[in-house]
Amino acid sequence: MDSEQTVLEKLHKNGITATDIATQFWCERQMELNNLYKPTPTKAMEKGARMHEAWQAKAYVPLSVETRSYPDFLYKIAYENYMTLKRLKEGKEGRELMVYGSVNGYRLSGKIDELKIRDGKTVIVEDKTVKEGMTIDSAHTKPHIVQIMLYRKMLDDIRCRSYSYDNFANVYRLSKAKLSEEFLKGLGEINLKGEYLSLESMYRKMFEEMHAMPELCDDLELRYVDRRSGTVAAELKVRYDRDMLAGDLSYAMQYWRGERESAPVAGQERWKCNSCKFFGKKCMVWWTGG
Repeated sequence: MDSEQTVLEKLHKNGITATDIATQFWCERQMELNNLYKPTPTKAMEKGARMHEAWQAKAYVPLSVETRSYPDFLYKIAYENYMTLKRLKEGKEGRELMVYGSVNGYRLSGKIDELKIRDGKTVIVEDKTVKEGMTIDSAHTKPHIVQIMLYRKMLDDIRCRSYSYDNFANVYRLSKAKLSEEFLKGLGEINLKGEYLSLESMYRKMFEEMHAMPELCDDLELRYVDRRSGTVAAELKVRYDRDMLAGDLSYAMQYWRGERESAPVAGQERWKCNSCKFFGKKCMVWWTGG
């Protein structure tokens, strides 16, 4: 890597996702190669995506207007988040909530699978699809635990205003973003008026709803769903651990700051390489020919 080139520049990214950080705890080298080469999704990944879409359709409020520009896309996220949070306020489940934040000065984003209110607190749920009969051990759950804890931290930062609308608006340059005329016309056709036609107003509304969310529950839920049958194969309750997450983030950020190269899996976990699309091609770490 060019000494003047940052890791984000190398990976053609302008920010880090919660999935990026979580995947570092499965195989950091694989995460890096996925970002570099954008391989074609596997059948298993496509099946998992279809299942998520089906769950989403049950509790989602999509904006039907076609986006024409990046500001249009940002508006769509804010509007759908706002409607999802209003559903949550009504005691219904909310799905596919985009969250934003910052870690060590880096732009951070992620999408929470599900939120629900239980005993007056907001519970975070993350769904993962697995193949039939798969053993769900600590090697598989560690990335998911990091991911759901990171979502918990990001939401808490927003609720406590340590990450605010102003932070978001500054990073995403909302004051300079303009909705396309075609998109504005489409919003008018579905009877959105006044402040609902402003990108900045829509994000203010979204952040206000996040600030008003009930207290976050420290008990997080990981749900493993059989890819074939759609039934829940296993559930894991995770207790939010700030110190553990801080340690994991400290390690992960060493890579993003360029302090070390991406790490391959440890020798005792080289079995992961058997299902890696890069094994023996872009990654030769464990390639011995035998």
